[in-house]
Amino acid sequence: KKFQHPSVKSLHRGQFIWNLANVPLLDQYIYALGQNKYRAVVEQVIEQFKDKVIPKLSSFRACINHGDLNDHNILVDSSSASLENPQYRVSGILDFSDMSYGYYVFEVAIAIMYMMIESPDPLSVGGHVLAGFESVLPLTAEERGALFLLVSGRFAQSLVIAAHTALLYPENREYLTITARTGWKHLMTMFEVGQEAVEKAWFETAQAYTQHTPV
Repeated sequence: KKFQHPSVKSLHRGQFIWNLANVPLLDQYIYALGQNKYRAVVEQVIEQFKDKVIPKLSSFRACINHGDLNDHNILVDSSSASLENPQYRVSGILDFSDMSYGYYVFEVAIAIMYMMIESPDPLSVGGHVLAGFESVLPLTAEERGALFLLVSGRFAQSLVIAAHTALLYPENREYLTITARTGWKHLMTMFEVGQEAVEKAWFETAQAYTQHTPV
């Protein structure tokens, strides 16, 4: 059954820059990166997103996205008294200002991107996030096939918008570029390793959970 709410139309935010469907809108802000190898990768992300993701949006399952599941917005409780082997469970979610109409796979991609920034093993962490999501709602083949570019697209959004906003508000540059400190490194690594190898790592890690042998 589709999500029903009297105010749901307000979440159809067509030009909302943080909606993952709007990666192509980054074209108007990319000037903030200057001319360098980073800009070249972001331009590649945007073009591949236009060619390979936008035409598939209609095949993805729609939902209302939280849109910003980063480590600052997720609350956890300890579910174990063991200090040697702590266990945690999600107890709450904060900050619903980026909610918008989107697709289930967007939420997975956004979470993977932010967990990559926090993880000591950034390339493989996506498989653990994917396994958790798919324990509730498995992705379709089309959704899985778009995951690499969706994660790359979220990196591009975060990095380009931060650079643009830092030009407008240089006094807030320190805060605005928090993600950029490691974000550029992760995006560049994803493209150096390549989509096929990154997806293989994610999908094999996720598959291991279904066999009850998390890696």
